[in-house]
Amino acid sequence: MQWYYEKAGEQIGPVSEEEFDSMVKSGAILSSTLVWNSTMTDWTEYGRLNAASGTGNADAAVCAECGGSFPKDDMIKYGQSYVCGRCKPVFIQKIKEGVTTTRDMNYAGFWIRVGAYLIDTIILGVVNFVFGIVLGIIGLSAMGGDDPSQGMLIQGMLTLINMAIYVFYETFFVGKWGATIGKMACGLKIVTPEGEPISYLRSFGRYFAKIVSSFVLCIGYIMVGFDDEKRALHDRMCSTRVIRK
Repeated sequence: MQWYYEKAGEQIGPVSEEEFDSMVKSGAILSSTLVWNSTMTDWTEYGRLNAASGTGNADAAVCAECGGSFPKDDMIKYGQSYVCGRCKPVFIQKIKEGVTTTRDMNYAGFWIRVGAYLIDTIILGVVNFVFGIVLGIIGLSAMGGDDPSQGMLIQGMLTLINMAIYVFYETFFVGKWGATIGKMACGLKIVTPEGEPISYLRSFGRYFAKIVSSFVLCIGYIMVGFDDEKRALHDRMCSTRVIRK
């Protein structure tokens, strides 16, 4: 049987079945690689083909790290995941560092994220309320004087301070601990697609991406309920995932 596969958008082949099996074992053909042969009606990801019809070695498994298919005897098993020998050092190091592996991710759904958002809203509301009282009193005092423009200036400063608090809260907590207080309370964490912590810079950008998610009746947030990985629009924009710890 002759096989064809896709690489960098190009169709490659034909290759013999023996050569194809060798490429699978070496990791040249990954579970995400599109493949085709004369018995198939359309191009299909090798991982799906292997799972659905048993194509290739029946004792093979997909590596949780690189996505390649290898004989189980040549792999290590961790929980329900298999890891090839080439990826074993990286995988073990991730476990030691407490990094969540991709296969072990438990994505957080819509309602638990709403609960975390409400907790954060209450916390920020209290903080801004305190600042509002203090600066409001100062502003009213200034407006009662000879120069009302000073009171207007203080009101403008209050608006900027409120925004700065929101930005700092999101950037600091997510960048340092991977979660805001609300998400911590709900047992959630924001990570990269590989399960690693996100940087302060990505956390900063994610805050403003959330503003985009709020446009048009918050459709960006509602996307969580329909996405396979429970991603909101801002998660897609910043390449993040929200998972349960």
